[in-house]
Amino acid sequence: MTPVLLALDWGTSSLRGYAMASDGSVISQRAQALGIMYVADGDFPGALRQFCGDWLDDAPAAALIASGMIGSKQGWREAPYCPCPANAASIAASIIAVNSTGGRTLRIVPGVSQVDIASDVPDVMRGEETQIIGAVPDAGTHLVVLPGTHSKWARVNNGVIEHFSSWMTGEVYAALTGHTILGRLIRADAPHDDEAFARGVRYGFDEPAQLLSRIFSARTLGLFERLEPAALASYLSGMLIGAEIGGATGMSGEPAGVLLLGSKPLTDRYRSACSVVGLTASIGSESSAAHGLYRLARAAHLLD
Repeated sequence: MTPVLLALDWGTSSLRGYAMASDGSVISQRAQALGIMYVADGDFPGALRQFCGDWLDDAPAAALIASGMIGSKQGWREAPYCPCPANAASIAASIIAVNSTGGRTLRIVPGVSQVDIASDVPDVMRGEETQIIGAVPDAGTHLVVLPGTHSKWARVNNGVIEHFSSWMTGEVYAALTGHTILGRLIRADAPHDDEAFARGVRYGFDEPAQLLSRIFSARTLGLFERLEPAALASYLSGMLIGAEIGGATGMSGEPAGVLLLGSKPLTDRYRSACSVVGLTASIGSESSAAHGLYRLARAAHLLD
């Protein structure tokens, strides 16, 4: 089967590609550690050829589309953010085109931005909007969570991304374990400890505003031998995720449940944390980026 769409989820560290049929099914897929930070001298056309030159040759008529950090200031070319509220149609209308190898045109999906009215502070996502478009139906209200280095919580109503917030949970965990005194006691490579993780989730969720104080318990519980060094990493991870959930759900009201999108290890951990605090969580398809790229290509009339 000859693909009609070559879809790329091109992030900071990794590049995932999908060769897709006219009905949106994935014919073939591949992944490589060829994110924008690993592209030498900004040679994105060369990186594209390296990654999927065979696809380009075998499907010369297929449309070519990419989302993620490839459209950032550090990427191939900046695709200006599409402001919230945003849906598939408005995001597709903001897609930009760049010349690629062999005379092919690459379409780059923009990220999504918003400005909080009360604080006048902006927030952005780039790549996550494509996953949301691919995973969330056009009807109903949904709270979508994309765990990661900078987790995103997005409220989607009838296919429209109305509001979202960013949470630096993953990066804060890495900084605390690698660059503060907490790391002196923590064994970051220890196996996951479910009990310690749940304890941390409850402590972080209970008072998110007290996080800067409560983080120190990851040291004192070790000092007083209330937790073993092997359990402290799970405890700290749980506390940070618990505080994220408590803060985000406080901003979003009382959600009936959340939809988790991302890699299995992360979504499993977040689902476990949600269960600890009584929040229902389901896990969406790991191919949501591919489905989102297909929907955006359709909305942009690239497959007509």
